Amino acid sequence: MRRSKRKAIQKEAVVPTVTISDLPNPITCDILSRLPLNSIFTCKRVCRTWRDLTLEPYFAKLHLSRSPPLSLISYHTGNDNNNSPSSHFEIIPLPDPPVVARPSATMKFKTDIYFPDIHIVASCNGSILLSNYSSSNDLVIVCNPLRDHHVILPKPPKLAPLQAEKSVGFGFGYSPATDLYKVLRFTHRLGFDIYTIGIDVGWRSIDTGLPPILFTTNFVFLNGFLHWLGLRNAWLICYFDIEKEQFGSFPLPSHIGSNCRCLEVVDNRLYIHNEHLGERRFWAMKDYGDFGSWTLEWVIEAQITYRFKGFVRPLKMLKDGTLLMMLNNSSSQTYAGKTTLTSYNPETRVLKEIKFCGILPASVADVPCFPPMDALK
Repeated sequence: MRRSKRKAIQKEAVVPTVTISDLPNPITCDILSRLPLNSIFTCKRVCRTWRDLTLEPYFAKLHLSRSPPLSLISYHTGNDNNNSPSSHFEIIPLPDPPVVARPSATMKFKTDIYFPDIHIVASCNGSILLSNYSSSNDLVIVCNPLRDHHVILPKPPKLAPLQAEKSVGFGFGYSPATDLYKVLRFTHRLGFDIYTIGIDVGWRSIDTGLPPILFTTNFVFLNGFLHWLGLRNAWLICYFDIEKEQFGSFPLPSHIGSNCRCLEVVDNRLYIHNEHLGERRFWAMKDYGDFGSWTLEWVIEAQITYRFKGFVRPLKMLKDGTLLMMLNNSSSQTYAGKTTLTSYNPETRVLKEIKFCGILPASVADVPCFPPMDALK
């Protein structure tokens, strides 16, 4: 009797241990997708199961659906501690409100892409387009820093020496309908070439008839279209439908003025940046496709703008109405000069520098994400 009672007590004392590794994969995937980037990469090193979960397309969609913060992404080359050539990507999250002097927030991702003369020229869905911007413009690379995966594209059509001196620009876009990424190259007065990643074996020339003169070589991607500034008797916003591979354009309202500097995307809206009597003005298309919805959003007064002579790149509108932007003291949007991350409050008219190391003129603002491995073949 006593022995059977002892056995019963021992049986009750044995409680199965349940750990997080025993959770069903969909639940674990859901938990991982809610973590900040640095925590996700820590978890990837815990076990092979968690690492494999982050490679699943389901995880990529879940992570993106959590609205991860906008970040600055830059590409760096140099020498490592052994004085050997090395390269890496740096990702700096842009929190709201911004945090001054927080170098620990910067995440570095090593890469085996090492070409000292290439720069970031575009981004789309967290993936990066790099080019060497040399006279031949023959090196084009698409990569994703989080996946440590890259594709070197076939060389674009060779440009003659005189042609190579003309403006060359690259656009990078994505078609949700076909799940395909495409790269567009524009050569001033010569036209467009296109390459579909994972499909094309070489670049294809696209006949557009008489495209408007390209004013700026920065292309911005929004709602399945690439956009850029053009000029044909009057200022235009030109666009290219990534899925249908069709061109179009629409005019800018006359009240915006003629001194347009650049076209940007901020908070999923098209923005025009221009100058008027020393002021920097930022116009937003409130409703995409509604040409009458252009609204003056911000004005930086001349008394403030004299402090920076280079390009201004708006990045994000903060909750308190402050504008987060990149400033460069170079006279053009080149890869020279000092670039700083800055906030401007239109109400208080206060301009503040946010101290971060590693910001380059060619840094791009995007949401780092984990595209499926077969998306960039």
